[in-house]
Amino acid sequence: MLGRPARSNLPSRGLWRIVDDRIIAVDRSHVGPTTVLVPSEDVLTLTVDLPFPTRAQRLANLAYAVEDAVAEPLASLHFALGMEVAPRRHIAGVVGHTRMRSWLAMLEEADLEASILLPDALTLPMPSPGVWVVKAEGDRALVRTDNGAGFALPLAMLESAWAAADRPRLHAVGAPLPEAFAEGVDDETALLGAMGETVAVLPPLDLRQGPYAATRSNAPSAARMIALIAGLGILAHIVLLGTDTFLLHRMAAKKEAEARTLLQSVAPQIAAEDDLVAAADRILPSAGGGVRPFTRLLAQTSGALPGAGAVAFNTVAYAPGSLDLGVVVSDAATLDRAVAALNASGLTAAGAPAAVDAAQATNGFNAALQITPGGAG
Repeated sequence: MLGRPARSNLPSRGLWRIVDDRIIAVDRSHVGPTTVLVPSEDVLTLTVDLPFPTRAQRLANLAYAVEDAVAEPLASLHFALGMEVAPRRHIAGVVGHTRMRSWLAMLEEADLEASILLPDALTLPMPSPGVWVVKAEGDRALVRTDNGAGFALPLAMLESAWAAADRPRLHAVGAPLPEAFAEGVDDETALLGAMGETVAVLPPLDLRQGPYAATRSNAPSAARMIALIAGLGILAHIVLLGTDTFLLHRMAAKKEAEARTLLQSVAPQIAAEDDLVAAADRILPSAGGGVRPFTRLLAQTSGALPGAGAVAFNTVAYAPGSLDLGVVVSDAATLDRAVAALNASGLTAAGAPAAVDAAQATNGFNAALQITPGGAG
């Protein structure tokens, strides 16, 4: 066959990254899934609350849940759902279709069609609340924020971004940060000294989803590779146990820090209280438009409902000024408690038992909730 040479039967395994219009090798001995790191400047990475019981439902609602964080038409964007960082709170990625298609063309040219696409900022370790993990790479900086999201920007702009986020504590990975950040660098940084090299065995976000999902080979060595990856994951957790425990033991505190980050790490859906929304608006006054009605109503509803898994969403339908939820609760008393909590939060809510949908059989009490903003009819 003329033209392009025949390809090998074996994939080009390893860890790679896209730099400008080239794919370069980072670690050909990397034994995790074949992974290509993409510039985080091209991907909006954030965290978002998705109070739905199945992954399919979370995916179906992802674009609407993050629409306030993007300025482009939703149809021009690709949305990817990542790992869960808290109950029903996920990392998510947003990237233009044009950019995704260009990356896939590069993967095909490099015989890397089956690889994972991971924003490079998400290779950094997860910090504790009120802390950023920062890695300087020449004239650019990678940042992982305390809610699990990440971004990249020119190193010269890092100080402004840090100030806009109310100067969180900093953990520097790899090269030291400029002197301007000396007051913010935490002594805990010493614990991260061995984590300066990129490791992406179990990536927190794969952009290869939906129409861009990879077709991966079922080679005879697949079972052995899965076992090896699992073993490496266990080993990595053991090696990092002390560091993770130290960095994450405050995870339950200071949730308000989530609203003091850059646009790349602000998801309006996590701001269930007005004061957090106001804080985000102060930090990013050009964000424009504020929280849209669907986003605000869903966030207020999720924040007002009883916690600890007392109410699970099955379906959601939105019409202007009204949110209709199909939910599962343990009993009628829990439904009454949920309605009371919603009304006490300033919303107007009504609940009633619902017929059982054979396609969504549950062991609980099926009910319907209708929620409108406070004062609505």
